[in-house]
Amino acid sequence: MPRELLIEVGLEELPASFLAQALSSLRSAAEELFTSARLTPESIETLGSPRRLALRVRGLPDRQPDRQETVQGPPWAAAFDDAGKPKNGALGFAKKQGVEVDALVAVETERGKYVAANVFEPGRDAAEVLPELLAGLCARITFPKSMRWGEGTFAFGRPVHWLVGLFGTEVVPFEFAGLVAGRTTRGHRFLAPQTFDLADATDYEPKLAEAHVIVDMAQKKQRMHDALVAAATQHGGVLSPDDFLLQECTSLVEEPFVVPGTIAEQFLELPDAVIVSVMRDHQRYFAVRRPDGSLLPTYLNVVNTALAPEVIAKGNDRVLRARLADAQFFVREDRKTPLASRLTRLDNVTFQTKLGSVGDKIRRIDALARALAPAAGVAVEQASQAALLCKMDLDTLIVFEFPELQGLMGRHYALAEGLPAEVADAIADHYKPTGASDEPAPTALASVVAVADRADTLVGCFGIGLVPTGSADPFALRRATLSLVRTAVDGAIDVSITELLAAAYDGFPAGILGPRDEVLAQLDEFVRARLRAFYRERFPGDVVDACVAAWPGASIRDVAARISAVDAFRERPEYEALAVAFKRAHNITREIPRGEVKDALLEAGPERELAEAWRGARARIAAATASGQYQDALAVVATDLRGPIDRYFDSVFVMVEDEALRQNRLSLLAEIADTVSQVAHFHALST
Repeated sequence: MPRELLIEVGLEELPASFLAQALSSLRSAAEELFTSARLTPESIETLGSPRRLALRVRGLPDRQPDRQETVQGPPWAAAFDDAGKPKNGALGFAKKQGVEVDALVAVETERGKYVAANVFEPGRDAAEVLPELLAGLCARITFPKSMRWGEGTFAFGRPVHWLVGLFGTEVVPFEFAGLVAGRTTRGHRFLAPQTFDLADATDYEPKLAEAHVIVDMAQKKQRMHDALVAAATQHGGVLSPDDFLLQECTSLVEEPFVVPGTIAEQFLELPDAVIVSVMRDHQRYFAVRRPDGSLLPTYLNVVNTALAPEVIAKGNDRVLRARLADAQFFVREDRKTPLASRLTRLDNVTFQTKLGSVGDKIRRIDALARALAPAAGVAVEQASQAALLCKMDLDTLIVFEFPELQGLMGRHYALAEGLPAEVADAIADHYKPTGASDEPAPTALASVVAVADRADTLVGCFGIGLVPTGSADPFALRRATLSLVRTAVDGAIDVSITELLAAAYDGFPAGILGPRDEVLAQLDEFVRARLRAFYRERFPGDVVDACVAAWPGASIRDVAARISAVDAFRERPEYEALAVAFKRAHNITREIPRGEVKDALLEAGPERELAEAWRGARARIAAATASGQYQDALAVVATDLRGPIDRYFDSVFVMVEDEALRQNRLSLLAEIADTVSQVAHFHALST
């Protein structure tokens, strides 16, 4: 039976945010290194806790297979001169492959004559290969940040204290971070601090479990979740679901224990969002709710040891009480200043040096929301009120201390001031969607403000040259564009991109932004790139590219209609032949000047038949395309043009020597290709 391989890197406690990246990089590096070392296992699994990173490899062969292959090198002319004397290219290639220069041979390829080497490398025992491989593997573990310790010659996520390397029962003595791996590991820092030896790699999980350490992350997460649900039920409530917090706490403890605590009664007057934010984002406490959704005065804390739960709960309560007292003070102070009066104060808060203050941005959002409101079916006055108030809570003490509450506190203060509920909701919802899994703003009013906000940011940043490059996107412009797309596709209102961005540009003072046409053209391509990325997750890439290329840059929902229509059209039996025909028509007409088709030059038979079929279908195709009924347009193409265009290309030679006849035939094909290309660029579709 193949032996199991185990490695463990024991270290100081890692931050929760480090563990997932470290384990992911460990796994990917292991998959690559074992494959390249010709020791492909049956399975690779990562295990971990704050104090250890572990890798379990099952089904690892005891020995590498022999390697025998022909390796191609440089071109022959680059390796040998005309007299057959080896050049540096031949010498370097031979050395790299571990063969003599005389052993190099010539091989003929499609690109010409190349040098090759017949390489034979006998397999080695896994025990011989593993020490060097595992040392290299540990060196490829990555973290968001690394630190140095001791003499400062080595960097890692946290200081390394011990190493385990076992291949079955045998120690793999690899070296890393100045340590040599053995079979000795450690249990829970407080509940089982003694060191102990592992006799076999398969002992790892059960022995650690006895020492109060759970290294299977999924098992630990499930155990913690079950304990939280049980504790919430015991206190007469329901655990408030929170995937982020579950994952975070899984990475914080070696064995999860749940300790309940109490929220002092006087703080329950605070908005739920404030209490939950203080507990979740600052203390990592879980909220417990009644069946009706209201908060219970109870929270649940996941800890690494529950030796003295009463002491832990008392300390947690004290810390939470202090933080909630601060929040209560901030809210009371904020209530003394109405939201609407904060605009002048936001004139002193910089949004971006060249784009002005947050107050300037609010006024631009207001103007743009007013312009968008009628088409969205929203009252202009209501859109203006929501737009003017949407960023006011950025001036509040509570949002300054808890930035994650922006929007939510604006909603709370607006309701407290007696403002309409729909306006208050728009203040909170205009930030949606905040991510790929978040729902867009649910109402037309909130969507108008959301769209105006994103458009102003996009145009402003592009207008001053702050264009995303590679992974650098400090103003989250890709996310802003995706939010516009999601708002139109899944949300309450459609978005006409061309008009929206042009109106946003015109809202900036003259001279701030770059040339209008250049900025809008750059934004148009940026939006198209995001649309392609968005829809390629749902439809074939060639369909998406063909439809986005034909899209005039107006309604975003129009893109979805085109893609759905073309994707459905591909299932029709006529698709293949028509796509080939339209590609051919496009390719032979793309560079010719367009002209009128002259009846007198049409020959009887397939040519006149196609022209007549086209004249009968053209108006219906154009009308359906203009109204966005792309499935209807393509249905006309399929029923009216399939036969005539097939017979035309089978029987008619287009590129005749007679110039007038050739131009007439090209004009007919160009007219057909141009009209059909208004739905999608069929020449971009695969066939």
